[in-house]
Amino acid sequence: MATVDAQNWKLLKYFNFYRLAIALAASAIAVFLGKFPPFGEAHPGLFLSTSVVYAIISLTAAFSIHWQKPDYDSQAALLSFADVTLLTIVMHASGGLSSGLGLMLVVAIAGTSLMLGKRLTIFYASLAVIAVLLEHSWSWLTGVEAAETEMLQGFPQVGLFGVGLYATAFFGYLLATRLRATEELAQRRGVDVANLTQLNELVIQRMQSGVVICDPQGNMRLINQSAQKYLGIHNEAEKKSPLNEISPELAIQLFQWLGNNAVNRGRKVFTSRVGYSLLPRFISLGDDKNAVKLIFLEDMSILKQQAQQLKMAALARLTASIAHEIRNPLGALTNAAQLLGETMNAENAEEKRLVKIIDEQSKRMNVIVQNVTQLSRRDRINPIRLELEPWLQDFLRQYGDTVSVAREAFVMQGMQGLSVCVDPDQLYQVISNLCQNALRHSPPFTGTPLIKFQGSRDGEDRPMLDVIDWGAGVNPDIADNIFDPFFTTTPKGTGLGLYIARELCEGNGAALNYHPGEGGVGSRFRVTFLRAEDCAELGTL
Repeated sequence: MATVDAQNWKLLKYFNFYRLAIALAASAIAVFLGKFPPFGEAHPGLFLSTSVVYAIISLTAAFSIHWQKPDYDSQAALLSFADVTLLTIVMHASGGLSSGLGLMLVVAIAGTSLMLGKRLTIFYASLAVIAVLLEHSWSWLTGVEAAETEMLQGFPQVGLFGVGLYATAFFGYLLATRLRATEELAQRRGVDVANLTQLNELVIQRMQSGVVICDPQGNMRLINQSAQKYLGIHNEAEKKSPLNEISPELAIQLFQWLGNNAVNRGRKVFTSRVGYSLLPRFISLGDDKNAVKLIFLEDMSILKQQAQQLKMAALARLTASIAHEIRNPLGALTNAAQLLGETMNAENAEEKRLVKIIDEQSKRMNVIVQNVTQLSRRDRINPIRLELEPWLQDFLRQYGDTVSVAREAFVMQGMQGLSVCVDPDQLYQVISNLCQNALRHSPPFTGTPLIKFQGSRDGEDRPMLDVIDWGAGVNPDIADNIFDPFFTTTPKGTGLGLYIARELCEGNGAALNYHPGEGGVGSRFRVTFLRAEDCAELGTL
């Protein structure tokens, strides 16, 4: 209702300007001209004093309206009473209704009907009619001779004037009612539009897809937080920059989309200045060529993760079925080999060798089945905000007991304050796999650390964990193949460990990469995590 109240005070102020103008004009005529027919023609002194009083009241009202004290209803009612009373006296001093100044009463009643409610409007219209009747009958009431005939002759005019006052009050009130209803509706609609605008802006800002709204000239109007991150916008000044300064490739695609050549309107993946691979989608908000354009920016890494999730969900169901079908005959084959070995003669070495091969290869097949079934965990991710330092300490305690390696074989550096978003169970599987590979290619522990865990952050403030060893390292010729499934350099290996580790990392929005050790000694496997604050984004994948 604040807008309606403001409009009421504004109407009262403007009408008071009209009141003040009339009062000052009447006072000037009375002071400087004396008689200026019909103004003050009948009673000059009364006209002068009434005009001055009217001017003083109008000036006082100007200040009280500005301060808005007393309240609106009280001021409007008092000023309407002053209008009816003083304008009737001014009309009387100028010769009565025949002077034509009664029209000022009509304007006063019209203003009252716009500013006050129904009852007060009828009251002041009735008061004005009574005042006009008294003014017209004043000579007869005061005993002036020959006034009765003149009074009776003027009653039709007074009656018509009274009807005009009531009609003015009635239609003015109807108009005011409709205006107030329109104002209230407009205010409610304005509040709804403001709320909807705020809601839309909030939704846009919270969207994981980047959203940019710009005009056909490429000037940005609105950009959400995701788009700022994707395009590398870090301050308010850059938000107001033209699109071609922030991302020339995106601007080129926008202008090609705006062109008439349908061949050039295809979407193309581009790389932003901060390294994000983005796929844009353009929408025009209206049919007008000058309508603003909406640009959606999809992070290709997230799209790839979503596609990978679908692929791995299907693969998980397939591997679970295959593992179930293989394990049963595999278990029977292993048991048969054991029984066969127990019934053989000790002298038959060749048969024992063949049975041993069957037993070893059956166990190897069982390990492969177990590794493959681990892929089914990829589609069941429960990411949480994880502090790396206490988690690694707990991991080393458990893992050291499992592999019977002293705690001193592991060292940590740079872990303070590193928080990541990851599934802790799957992270355990990844790190244990990397440690197992490192220990397999490292010399026995003799007091010198074998594995180092080093924490850091990349250029985009994403936390990283390096698992470093000083073992035999990876031959550069096969470095590009170590993450391929079933690729192995040892006869007893399955070639699935690093492949599963990378798949689990990607399922958690992380990345696993290999780097040669410093000076060509050993290996460095780096896990680059999602930031802890991006856990909500990972949970939607």
